[in-house]
Amino acid sequence: MIAASSPSFTAIPFPQALHGIAKEFQAWEIVAEGGHELRKIERQFMELAPSYGLRFSAHAPMSDINIGSLNPRMREASLKELITGLGACHRLGIDTYTVHPAFLTPLGFVNRDKVKEAARDSLLRLDRISEDLGVRVALENMPRMHSATGTRPQELTELIEGTGLGICLDIGHAHTMGLVKEFLKLKRRIINLHVHDNRGEFDEHLPIGDGTVDFPQVIKGLKGYRGRYVIESRNLPDAVIGRDRLTTLLNGH
Repeated sequence: MIAASSPSFTAIPFPQALHGIAKEFQAWEIVAEGGHELRKIERQFMELAPSYGLRFSAHAPMSDINIGSLNPRMREASLKELITGLGACHRLGIDTYTVHPAFLTPLGFVNRDKVKEAARDSLLRLDRISEDLGVRVALENMPRMHSATGTRPQELTELIEGTGLGICLDIGHAHTMGLVKEFLKLKRRIINLHVHDNRGEFDEHLPIGDGTVDFPQVIKGLKGYRGRYVIESRNLPDAVIGRDRLTTLLNGH
């Protein structure tokens, strides 16, 4: 199943966004912040979504969220936002919730082990709560960024070791690190997939085919994957282009 997702959708009133996405897609990964923060749209979602027949997943809030913050008050505030979103997913019947790993602050750059420990503790809490609520949590790999963690396969798997958490493989992010093949080896733990292209230098979120990702090899490496393919785009027209090109690839043409 191919889904659409974009931070740009959050600027569109929920009913309008729902209508536009449903005309083109079978599923929507809601970026759950800004105008689409799940608590804000919960009533409209319950009233409107059933009539459209879409399947839904959610991307947890990203802005100002850091599960590895070495300031315990900031880390607790981040976790509160994520846990609140998990609860909303449970009430709305949303089955998959994607979260970002930690980001390095000035203090974190000189205390990387402590950042990892803090992020691990945060993820253990999310794991317990997600199990109770019946919502799957996927930890997403990050692109090449000075402040990012979770950019390499081993780093990501160490964070979720011993938990029921899955992985959201972001193909574009992995490509900026030159590690697409290595991430595909984690297929057993992948429960969500973000699909977009770039030229290998930074995270551009281009439609499939406009960058240098070897998507035929990606599709081959994902053989047996049964989750959603989420087109992460800059806007809806780009998402439609990506959907059409991905459909061609999945059909083997």
